[in-house]
Amino acid sequence: MAADGARRHRLLMLALLALPWLVVQALSQPVDSLPADTAIALPSAISSSHPDQGQNARTYHVNDSTDLVFYRPRAFEYWPRAVQNLAAFPGAFFRREHLPMLGAVAVSTGVLWAADQQLCDGAQRLGNRWHISGTIDKTTTFIKIGNLPIFRGPTDLGSAMYFIGDGWVHMFITGGFYAYGLAAKDNRALQTTSQLLQGLGVTGTVIQILKRTTGREAPCRATAPRGVWRPFPNQGKFNKQMPKYDAYPSGHLATAMMTLTVISGNYPEKKYIKPLGYSLMAILSYQMLNNGVHWASDYPLGLAIGYTVGQISLSRGRKVVRKNREAGSRRDPDSIGWFQVAPVLQDGALGLVLQRRLW
Repeated sequence: MAADGARRHRLLMLALLALPWLVVQALSQPVDSLPADTAIALPSAISSSHPDQGQNARTYHVNDSTDLVFYRPRAFEYWPRAVQNLAAFPGAFFRREHLPMLGAVAVSTGVLWAADQQLCDGAQRLGNRWHISGTIDKTTTFIKIGNLPIFRGPTDLGSAMYFIGDGWVHMFITGGFYAYGLAAKDNRALQTTSQLLQGLGVTGTVIQILKRTTGREAPCRATAPRGVWRPFPNQGKFNKQMPKYDAYPSGHLATAMMTLTVISGNYPEKKYIKPLGYSLMAILSYQMLNNGVHWASDYPLGLAIGYTVGQISLSRGRKVVRKNREAGSRRDPDSIGWFQVAPVLQDGALGLVLQRRLW
C-alpha cells in the first residue's frame, strides 16, 4: 500500500508540474496574432528600418506557406525597444483575448498552491533517493580576475540542473546568436540577439516588481506550510533576506520561457527547439522544488509572463509573410484568422463547410 501511495504521489506531482505548460500552450496566441494597432506596434522613431520599408531586410524561407523577413538591427537598438516593450506589457498581457489564458493560469496556480507542500516534500524525497543534491549554491569559481570571481559554474548533477535557469546560460545563448550573426552576416541571428536582450530586461523588471510586491517565502525559508506571504515588504529587509520574500513568481522559468518563445518563433522550421526547451524547463522546475528555491504554484504566472514578453519581443524587427498558394501572391497577416461553419449549396445538395477567415 505504501508503494502504491508513493507511486500515486509521483504521478500527481508530474501531472501538476505539467499543467502550467498545457494551459499556457493551449490557450495562448502565437506572436503573429498580435494586431498591428496594439501598443506593440513599432514607433515612428525606428520604423524607418522596419522590413516594411525594405531597408537592410533579408527574407528567410520557413515553409511553402510562410516566409520571415528580418532587418539588421542598429547598434544598441535593444535599449529603447526594451523600454517600449515594458510599456507595452500590461496592454499585451491583459488583452481581452488572453482572458482564457489568465483564467487557466489562475486555476492552475490555485491547484498547485493546494498541493505545494506535498509537491515540494515529494520532490526532495525523490532527490534523496536519486542522490540529486538539494543544496542551493553548490557551484565553484572557474574564472576570476584577481580576487574577483567572474564565473561560477556547477559542480554536480543537482547544481547543473539548477544552472539551466542561470543568467549565464541565457547570456551564452544570446552571445552565440550574436557571434554567428556577425560572422555570417545573418539578420535573423542578429535580430534574435536583440529580441533576447529586450526580453531579458523586460522579464527581469516585471518579475522583480511582482516579487517585491507579493513577498512570499521560499520553501528553504518557510516558517509555515506553503510559505508565508508578506505583501509589500520592507525593501531593505527584502534585499538582505531575499529567500524570505522573493519566491513568487519564478523568474527562472519566466526568463526560460521568454528565451524559448523568441528562439522557436524565429526558427519555426527547427522542430527540435520546443521539445528540447520544454524538457530543460521541466528539469529546472523539478530541481527548484528539490533545492527549496520555489513552490510549484510560483510557476504558472512566471510562464505566462515569459511567454507574453517573448511575443512582444518577436513583434520587433521582423515581418511574417504568408504566401497564398493558389494565387502565388503574398500577404502579411499580423493577426490570426478564425474558423467558422457556413452553409453551402452545391450541385443541388445542401451541406456545411468549415472555413478560415483571415483579416
